[in-house]
Amino acid sequence: MSAAVLLSGVTKTFGATRAVDHLDLVVPRGAVYGFIGPNGAGKTTTIRMMMSIIFPDAGTLSVLGHASALDAKDRIGYLPEERGVYRKMRVGAFLTYLGRLKVGALDAATSDGQFGGPPGHRAG
Repeated sequence: MSAAVLLSGVTKTFGATRAVDHLDLVVPRGAVYGFIGPNGAGKTTTIRMMMSIIFPDAGTLSVLGHASALDAKDRIGYLPEERGVYRKMRVGAFLTYLGRLKVGALDAATSDGQFGGPPGHRAG
C-alpha cells in the first residue's frame, strides 16, 4: 500500500531555531494518525510543510503521491487551531464563503448560495 504522507529528512529552521530536524514519517493510505507533543515541538510547522503553506529547508515530502499538497488540494483539508470563524455570520453564509475560497467548491453550492438542496431550499 502506498503512503498518503511521506516525509524523508525534512528540516525547517527559523533564524537560529531548528523547528523540525531531519524528520522521517510515513502515513499509509487509509490510516489515521495524530500529532502530539509539547508546544514548540514542531507539530504545526510540520503540518504547514505537508500542506505546502511553508516549505522545508531540506529533505523531501509527498502528499498523496505529489511533491506539493497544492497538487492534491481537492483531496485534502486543513483546519488550523486558530481558525477564523466570524461570530455574527450565519452558518450558510459562512459555508458559502469557505466554498468560494476553495477552487471548484462553488459547484457544490446551489444557485442561491445554499448548500444541501435545490434553489430556494432552506436548510433548517
